[in-house]
Amino acid sequence: MTSSVSDGVLKIGGVQIDRASALDSARSYLSRRDRFGYPAYDSFGSEGGPWRVADADFVAPVLLNAEMNSRTFYALEAVRPHLEHWLADIPVDARLVEAGPVELAKLGELFSVLDSDDLPGNARGSILAKVMHRKRPAFIPLYDRFVDYCYRGADGAPVSRDRKRSWREFLPLLGQAIIDDLTTGHEFFGEVAALATTPPITSLRALDIVAWHAGRSHIGPAIWAAASPDGAPNGNASEEIPSIDPDDERP
Repeated sequence: MTSSVSDGVLKIGGVQIDRASALDSARSYLSRRDRFGYPAYDSFGSEGGPWRVADADFVAPVLLNAEMNSRTFYALEAVRPHLEHWLADIPVDARLVEAGPVELAKLGELFSVLDSDDLPGNARGSILAKVMHRKRPAFIPLYDRFVDYCYRGADGAPVSRDRKRSWREFLPLLGQAIIDDLTTGHEFFGEVAALATTPPITSLRALDIVAWHAGRSHIGPAIWAAASPDGAPNGNASEEIPSIDPDDERP
């Protein structure tokens, strides 16, 4: 299934969400510095630039509520040569929405490092995506359990579940499903991206924000389960955002 905006309904993978609700949630995400990862994650400094993966890049996922520890850091540090070798082949302005089979295979190549049993379980898809998205923000999709639900877990999701599938095989499938959504919903995701000013975001980042809300609305706690900016309760303020579910960390 592809993303569309008709009769006020937006479709992300296999999930339908009210367009106005999706836009409102994105507006809140991009404006509430007391709660969400923008702009902290998107503007977090990295002396490595677009061609190097610096130590700061390895800890950036914590700004999107991903769990990190020293073991994960060292595991990522060990695969830094693979990550930087991959970056050398991908233009800074590469766009997933323009990718064909060759480019999608490159995406699988990046994530193929996760097919090794050497990395700890919590240094998997979510973490790697959040490390690398900032390097090629229009090409590398963000990924977590809520995005996964939209594209694999929901009824009618475009990617089937297959426990035997490798990360190298999975990412091209996920990438193509996201391309379909970016293509069909390009005006809407452009509208969401325009809500971000400093720093700007890509339509791919905008899709992740909307998919995160769509998936979490189905499988997570109430999305506004935090105190409001003025300190008033808004839902159950004690609930934490689930970061990584090990069962979702398989391709």
